[in-house]
Amino acid sequence: MFIRLKTNKSGSKSVMLVHGERTPGKKHPVLKVVKNFGTAADEAQFQKLKNEAESYKAKIISQDISKQPLNIFGGEDIRSCSSVTCGFNDIYMSTFSSMFAELSLKPTDLNRVRDLSVMRIAESCSKRRTAQIAGEYGLNLNLESIYKTMDSLTDIKIEQIKQIIYRNTVNTLAQHNQTVDVLFYDLTTIYFENNSQDAIRDFGFSKDGKHQHVQVMMALMVTRHGLPIGYEIFPGNTYEGHTLVPVLIKLREKYNINRVVLVADAALMNNINLEELSNNNFEYVISARIKNSKADIKKQVLDVADYKDLISYNSSNEDDIDRVKSKEIEVTETSKLICYHSSLRARKDNHDREKAVEKARKYLASSGKNRLTGALKKSYVKLKTSKDDSITIDEEKLEYDKKFDGYFALCTNIKDAKAEELLGYYRGLWQVEQSFRIVKHNLEIRPVFHYSTRRIKAHFILCYMALALLRQVEFKLKIAKIETSIEQLNLDLRKMRKVYITDRNGKQFTLLEDPPQSLHPVYQALGIKWPQKFKHIDTM
Repeated sequence: MFIRLKTNKSGSKSVMLVHGERTPGKKHPVLKVVKNFGTAADEAQFQKLKNEAESYKAKIISQDISKQPLNIFGGEDIRSCSSVTCGFNDIYMSTFSSMFAELSLKPTDLNRVRDLSVMRIAESCSKRRTAQIAGEYGLNLNLESIYKTMDSLTDIKIEQIKQIIYRNTVNTLAQHNQTVDVLFYDLTTIYFENNSQDAIRDFGFSKDGKHQHVQVMMALMVTRHGLPIGYEIFPGNTYEGHTLVPVLIKLREKYNINRVVLVADAALMNNINLEELSNNNFEYVISARIKNSKADIKKQVLDVADYKDLISYNSSNEDDIDRVKSKEIEVTETSKLICYHSSLRARKDNHDREKAVEKARKYLASSGKNRLTGALKKSYVKLKTSKDDSITIDEEKLEYDKKFDGYFALCTNIKDAKAEELLGYYRGLWQVEQSFRIVKHNLEIRPVFHYSTRRIKAHFILCYMALALLRQVEFKLKIAKIETSIEQLNLDLRKMRKVYITDRNGKQFTLLEDPPQSLHPVYQALGIKWPQKFKHIDTM
């Protein structure tokens, strides 16, 4: 901080107090005016302004607790010393505050919900373990208070949280002149570490292979950018195909959505769903199972004569160029198939099949009952009915399977739909799949250890809030053209640590350990102030 004296063109002189601030990414300090004391036309007035500036500067320095010295010359000068990981609090607490400021919870419960959401991102573990390690992140949580806060998350509060997240998604996109026009839908199973059945927990087909555990089914909806729209929970024995239409109707009524194109995978492709979607005025793009289609449909799909060149994804490597062709097949009065053939997909299909066949041939002399693993259960791998029950390759079926290399189709009821546009929708389906991977692996939503329905629902909404925070940060970084994965970001945040020191006189100081330089642009893009290297904490 210094006094700046400036001579103007008119001959007058200006006096101002200036402070230099270090900004991440800048080589030199950025000068900011603390106070402008005015302009003097003569020497006496100029000297008066200088004296005022000196006095004001001395007053600020005397009151600036960050300038207090840390007098430590040996171990006896330190009363206490501890360190915490502070990066997660900086990034995700700031995001939480801007996103959930209107959430109507008691301040103590709101702070605990915030802390639990951040801890879910930093260390995905049981609530008991969360309470044990919260101090390592500068948070104060105990198991009793965690459960009390979870019990406060009633169905009304949960619906409010969902509404807030949806509105945040809409507002975030609106800031960049985008809308929620495409909805990606998928459904997965969440299993429990107990086998108590109730209204929502039940046995069913597990996508995680945990058939011995009770489960629930979770339907998740996101935008083409991965921003969350909503989720719904169904009993664990619900048929997947029966979840889609009720969720969409509820979503439209809840959020007053006018037009959204639904994009989903082939598991939801059945005549009942397609008919109900059309009857309820929903537009859809759903992946179709070509091999399960009627004979005349398959014949038309494989007829290459009618295909037209759609697009070629250019590459400097000739082998990496994806040449895509398409054709349209009318199925009913309201729906049609858009069929595609991709050169890269054909190559991948052939490669995957050859690997499977090669693996199967290794076991031709082995016992089929013992060696027929899940990886070998292909349509062209079969068991002999002879005494040795050995594995054989159905060559005829194998040749039939090769015919479909590179072919796939999308079923849609959108009038005048363009093949290239629908292909873009379909290739964005990975967003919801990635969201489920984040929920399952990064946030470890399962297995669920809770017994009461209230805490089960609270566990799901806390994980959903953590997902919303992750996706919000990810979206803002992409807009700022900062290419970093959530895994890499969290790895860097884990290295962001702050040391708390109390000297022999009871004065408290914080010292920031050398942080990863890659975090400077992240803080800047998210509008978060970079923490001071050294600071005295006023405990009065």
